[in-house]
Amino acid sequence: MGYVKIPVGVTSPLLLDGMECTIPMATTECLVANTNRGCKSIYAYGGTTSVLKDGMMRAPIVRFATAKRAFELKLFLGSPNNFQTLDSKFNK
Repeated sequence: MGYVKIPVGVTSPLLLDGMECTIPMATTECLVANTNRGCKSIYAYGGTTSVLKDGMMRAPIVRFATAKRAFELKLFLGSPNNFQTLDSKFNK
């Protein structure tokens, strides 16, 4: 391991993708405290989901009610057969 010359803190559990995780932070105690309050609020309202990639492209827009459903489409499109099926529908 090692060490840092600034205070190190850990947040309250954050409910992320259905799993509890703590976030180690090497920063001022004030920022750790504020992040901790945010984690508690997110947890109290059922948690959050992660976004794996953010980008911009020219393509059809598909809207989903949740980020989780959008990610499921991303996984679906990972299969070449599934991608070709949608490509044939959008590019008639």
